[in-house]
Order: sequence, then structure tokens, then C-alpha cells
Amino acid sequence: MDEEQPAPPPAAEEEREHPVAVISAQSALRLVLALLAAWTLVSGLALTFFQDASAATIGGGLEGDESEAAKRLLGVHLLVLAPIYGLLAWEPQRFRLLLWVPFVAQGGVVLATIFDMVRFDRDFADAALPLIVAATFFALLVYVWLMGRRPGPAKEELATAEELEARSTEPGGPEST
Repeated sequence: MDEEQPAPPPAAEEEREHPVAVISAQSALRLVLALLAAWTLVSGLALTFFQDASAATIGGGLEGDESEAAKRLLGVHLLVLAPIYGLLAWEPQRFRLLLWVPFVAQGGVVLATIFDMVRFDRDFADAALPLIVAATFFALLVYVWLMGRRPGPAKEELATAEELEARSTEPGGPEST
């Protein structure tokens, strides 16, 4: 008589492979800071040298008799911030004491822009792009910072079977004693 073979048991939790991290929180933070440096540099150059084309930057909506001077002043300050962001992206550990600067700067832009919109000092059309860009950078900075603080799986859990086997057969490894 043919008896049906029982189905093999489902794979145990220990046998499942853990996904390997594609990008670390440190690398993601460096990428966000590099993009922020580039955006700040472009905005600063536009505000400093091309006031007519600066409506899409943080200076959008600055009007009146002093608007060109205000845009130039804001542009110079952005040009000072851009290298700080670049240094943070390049060596975040070395310049970690300055890591608060992009958080405060982007959060400040968001709060100031919302404040101006609520008081009707700035139209939404003028404030939309800088608000969206600053809010996006702020959210990315906070997210990457929080994810970097979470403990991840241990390195042993992420190692593949081949890596474990290679370690065990290396000279000085567990099998060579």
C-alpha cells in the first residue's frame, strides 16, 4: 500500500536568512547632508548673484525696496552654510559637534515659513518650494538620525553561512585548535 509521505516541517526561524543592510544609517546621513550642501550652494548662489531668478529659493516672496539687498544677505549666509554641510557629509565623525546645524537650520526654515504663511506675510505660491524642500530635508535628517540610533541585528546574525564557514576554516579559527 502506498502511504503518503508527511510534508517536511516548515523552515525554522533560525534557518531563515536575514536581509543584508543595503545602506547604513551613517551613509544615508552623509548622502542627505551632501544633497543639502548642494541645494544650499545653488540657493545661495542664486540669491547672491541672480536675484531675478531666486523666486524658487528660500528668498521667494521677498519684495519691496530692500528685496535685492535682503536676498544678497540671505544668499551669503547660505554660501557660508554650504561648506559646513559639505564637511559634515565628508567626515561626520570628525565634525560631529556641528551636526546640530542642519537640523536647526532646516527646522527653522520650516517654522519661519509657516509663521509667515499664517500671518499672511508670504503667499503659498512663494513659500511652497522652500517649505517643501526644507521640510523634506528636516524629515530625512530626523529619520536617518533616529534609524542610526536603533540597535540593529548583531553582525553574527547577518553573516551568511559561507562567511561562517570561511571563518571556521581560517588559520587560528575554531577548527585549527
